[in-house]
Amino acid sequence: MVLRHRCLYMKHSFPALEGPYMRHPDTVQEIVIVGAGLAGLIQARSLQQCGFAPVLVDPRPEAALRLSNADTRSTALTPRAVELLGLPEDWLRAHGQRIEEKVVDGGLSPALDPAQALRLESGAWVIFNRDLTGFLLDDMTLDGAFGNAVTDSRIEDGKRVLVLDNQQTLAARLVIAADGKDSLLRRREDIASFPRDFRQTALTGRIEHAQPHQGRAFQRFLPGGTVALLPLADDPRASSFIWVEPTGKASGLFSLPPAVLASRLHARFGDALGAFTAPGDAPAWGQFPLRAHHCETIVGARLTLIGEAAHSMHPLAGQGLNMTVKDAASLAAVLADQRRNGLDLGDAQGLQTYQRDRRAETARFTALTTGLHDVLDRGPAPLRALAAGGLQLINRLPPVKSLLRREANR
Repeated sequence: MVLRHRCLYMKHSFPALEGPYMRHPDTVQEIVIVGAGLAGLIQARSLQQCGFAPVLVDPRPEAALRLSNADTRSTALTPRAVELLGLPEDWLRAHGQRIEEKVVDGGLSPALDPAQALRLESGAWVIFNRDLTGFLLDDMTLDGAFGNAVTDSRIEDGKRVLVLDNQQTLAARLVIAADGKDSLLRRREDIASFPRDFRQTALTGRIEHAQPHQGRAFQRFLPGGTVALLPLADDPRASSFIWVEPTGKASGLFSLPPAVLASRLHARFGDALGAFTAPGDAPAWGQFPLRAHHCETIVGARLTLIGEAAHSMHPLAGQGLNMTVKDAASLAAVLADQRRNGLDLGDAQGLQTYQRDRRAETARFTALTTGLHDVLDRGPAPLRALAAGGLQLINRLPPVKSLLRREANR
């Protein structure tokens, strides 16, 4: 079954909950989402647009959600993800930068040469995660148990019961786990997760450069790691970067002064954008380890996994959040169909429909990104050279180039 990710259940109004699940322990909610990061917020909005009133649970106070999500990372949202999120054109132009072209280099030469690289038309929009978080928070009313962490989960009398750290319980027909890579709900359900530690660390943030980006995104596959730049909207001479190095090297390298790091980054990237400059003496740059995982299943008894609770992949393809958007849209469509047909939202057959819709694509992208990493980052020199030469060859094969462009923008 191929889902088109459109709600079949017409939106209507619901009374405000105002926390009755905390005052009346016998109340059973339709849907509870655990985790109010980007995945949980995207899922909540998708469900609200389908006429549901999900309850969110997160250990952070509601007022802190905007601040705690204000990281330095940005995402290139594909046209399909933009459509599913329903991001208005005026908002995109105010907060995002459209990618006109993506330049991909296999690292055969000491510096990136756009004339020798694979060049793909794009259409994706670069958005800071913090701006997308702000849009989601401004666009919906949240109902939830904020400031409370889930400590346990069980099936009881045909419902899933969550135990909170204040010893109160919250029951639901369906619980959606949006609680990240180390998902407690996944572990409590004994869903096997198969991790991959790349032994790499990424430095991310904003970098300024002497030449305008002209809406171009860049990616260089280099021995040991990847360097990628995404164009920013507020300054034609600024980009968001991700710089990946082996963790052993990164621990010392990424602690150097910002001005030195900017110079080192320029040396890794090349002169396609001119000299690099750090934005100030203490730029808001962040580091994170690179790990991936996939699960043997993304559904359980009255439980579904979305986002990084279900899957995570190497960031070199830039598809992690785009996959999450598709997870949320697919699940919302399945649940809307269940409700329209008078079926239990936690019905196992319906949840399997969600699993079939999402597992194939996420598994394919996880395998693709892991394979590219193994060849272009860690592979022996002859194999890296062969793969990098293949990138250049694609420029001369319009049908293959067109296929790659369509796949990247799905």
